[in-house]
Amino acid sequence: GPPPSSNLPNMASTLRLLALVLISAPMCYAFMAPASLARVTLRAPAVAKSGLRAPVAPMMMSGDGDLDTKKLFIGGIPWAFDSEDLKEAFSEFGTVADANIVYDRETGRSRGFGFVTFEDEDAAKKACDEMNEAEVGGRTVNVNFAKARPQRERY
Repeated sequence: GPPPSSNLPNMASTLRLLALVLISAPMCYAFMAPASLARVTLRAPAVAKSGLRAPVAPMMMSGDGDLDTKKLFIGGIPWAFDSEDLKEAFSEFGTVADANIVYDRETGRSRGFGFVTFEDEDAAKKACDEMNEAEVGGRTVNVNFAKARPQRERY
């Protein structure tokens, strides 16, 4: 029969192909994850917005955390936004006492979410109702009342 060394080039190409598949597979899933997660979190639009979506039952709140009646959680903030842009986007609903975007400690980049605190509860409610699922800076933002943070022990 043929000498055993004739299988080596074929085996090497098979190993290279296997390595390529193993390296690229996790990247595929990383790029697919946000789209599949977005499908789960969509809710019926509150204001006239682009695209048709079927209504989905609102998610139940978990835990005992009370909601802050003046502070809103804003998710899906455009990456280029800073706290001033966020304040400006929500100031049409009332006086904004505070607006801040959360940044990654290590990279210094925006994590894509933040908080807006209004001086008035009615302004916060109106902003929550009208801005949830609205398009801001080319991205669809999710707006909900923020959960009150539990007091943490100081060391």
